Amino acid sequence: MRTAALDGTTLERLLSAAVAAPSIHNTQPWRFRLESESLTVEIRAATHRGLRHIDPTGRALHLSVGCAVLNLRVAVEHFGWEPVPRLLPRPDEPDLLATVRLGGTARTSSRTSLYDAVWRRHSSRFPFSERPLPAALLTELAEAAHAEGARLRPLSPGRTDRVLRLTGEAEHRNADDPDRAAESRHWVVRTDDSGLASHPRYSAPRTSGTVFRCGTSAPTATWRRSPPTPSNGDPRSPSCPRLTTAGPTGSARAKPSNESC
Repeated sequence: MRTAALDGTTLERLLSAAVAAPSIHNTQPWRFRLESESLTVEIRAATHRGLRHIDPTGRALHLSVGCAVLNLRVAVEHFGWEPVPRLLPRPDEPDLLATVRLGGTARTSSRTSLYDAVWRRHSSRFPFSERPLPAALLTELAEAAHAEGARLRPLSPGRTDRVLRLTGEAEHRNADDPDRAAESRHWVVRTDDSGLASHPRYSAPRTSGTVFRCGTSAPTATWRRSPPTPSNGDPRSPSCPRLTTAGPTGSARAKPSNESC
């Protein structure tokens, strides 16, 4: 659908899609500005919403903004423009992480069908079932990663076990660090009028609430008032592909993932 002009309603839909992206602890560490003459949206880091203890290098902030940029590109394409993104366009403005210009008429791409999914996406802290992922789905995910300049590769069982052990160690270290634990509690459930909450229906997770059995399951959060237990859900032997970009540079960080599984 091509919108004749960028009116206020369309701009609001574009930005609503962008801010529907996931972010670490739902901090939403981004700011947007429209350059009306060039029809370019600037996406800047909201450093005051960064996590000083949990994310001291800003890596998770960059990944969060990268997710917002991807959502914005999907929305721009949905409304008929060709999104023209640039990462770190001005080295002298390090907080300007990306720009997305509304170019000519959009070409059909695999992102077109993602617009509806933007509004369905939500965080889930339930464990997953043990059903193996279909090979066709893994191939599709790898192709989607390649289209964004990344690589998605499955990990062997041995490497998966090592990742789970490292993740568990990291979770325990976070829980034992009082500054990180306090920062996490501050953002997971907000008591002010910001409307931000990672899990609004339940109380904050316990400081030591990570469930982890080395080599057998992936870390999951537990809540003081537990949500309904799903019928199938023990994350044993999880599928753990590795998503990587070219390197740990700023522009790579602003992609949906620099290295994660």
